[in-house]
Amino acid sequence: MGRDRIRTGDKENHKPAMKQLIILFSFIFATCGVFGQKVHTSINAYGHIDFKAVHENDSLYSNFKLGEQEVFINSKFNKNFSLLAEMTMNFMGHGMYRFNIERLRLKYNYFGNHSAIIGKFHTPVNYWNDVYFHARLFFPTIDRPLMFSKWIPVHTFGARMQGQNLGKYNFGYDLLVGGGMSSEDMSDILDEISVTAAVHWKPIDGLRVGLSYYTTSMDDASNMAAHSHGPDDPGMPVYDGPLDFHMISSSVAYFGERWELLNEFSYNRTKTDTLGVANNLSNYMYCGYRVKEKNVPFLAYDILYSEKNDLHTHGYNRMKFVFGYKYEFTTNLNLKAQLEYYRNILQSNSLNPMIEFKIQMSYGL
Repeated sequence: MGRDRIRTGDKENHKPAMKQLIILFSFIFATCGVFGQKVHTSINAYGHIDFKAVHENDSLYSNFKLGEQEVFINSKFNKNFSLLAEMTMNFMGHGMYRFNIERLRLKYNYFGNHSAIIGKFHTPVNYWNDVYFHARLFFPTIDRPLMFSKWIPVHTFGARMQGQNLGKYNFGYDLLVGGGMSSEDMSDILDEISVTAAVHWKPIDGLRVGLSYYTTSMDDASNMAAHSHGPDDPGMPVYDGPLDFHMISSSVAYFGERWELLNEFSYNRTKTDTLGVANNLSNYMYCGYRVKEKNVPFLAYDILYSEKNDLHTHGYNRMKFVFGYKYEFTTNLNLKAQLEYYRNILQSNSLNPMIEFKIQMSYGL
């Protein structure tokens, strides 16, 4: 995600954020000029508010947080061309906001359900990243899986070939070539190249099964644009050398009238000239059951393990147990509450056990 900031209440705006705004509106106005003024556009807004209490090392602390506030724009120029834009604003404290262009893509449906897409989009490596966007209203839980905090390439800027709902079993495919993890925004996209290949099937209503492969080579592994990365120990040095990254992921998702099931598996292999090959894996399991339409109690289990010689995540072994509840006031307003327990897989990890209690109100307009 981008790290540009805008200060509200004064005249000094950071240039990178303004540059993103200029690129966004220039792209929209240019496409409107090409395809004429008769454009069918829908605009939605989403947001969430969080409360969190954490118990760790015999200490207890809590906070309220204004989460991402989002504008989602979908425009259809004609039967072939469409534009999607997704922008978020995060409150950073002390009058500071962070503006992000999460997605901005122009899609051309050239034949049947086959399309060519250019722009910035969510990398289609798993169900969560391909189906959900930044609106927490649609998340089954409050948080993303742990793998998103370490190695999932959330965004890619590039060119994409896509097919959807093909044949009897609703086969779909994606082939994406674009910037890598250090260049997911709209600049320096040729400094690092990534390739993503993904397929999925939807054989019955509510079920989707998918597989994907992602690869990139980094000249500087410290310059990562994913949600976060690197050592959890602040005293550990950050690796800034070259690194080869290969990832295989699989997803099984079923969201029916009563049962909700999701499993996300990810395996990656990193290679450096200094410490060689490291093999890392993560698995996330979610199970919910809908009671009387508006109530969804759920359980989740999340595990992430990376080897000590990995210079991307720097050796991390953690598991999380989640018990939660969601109440849907309407389709555009819900409340989630979660009790989470974190512990290490191996005793050698320096991280401490931790208990978290979270409440999130999510809304959409």
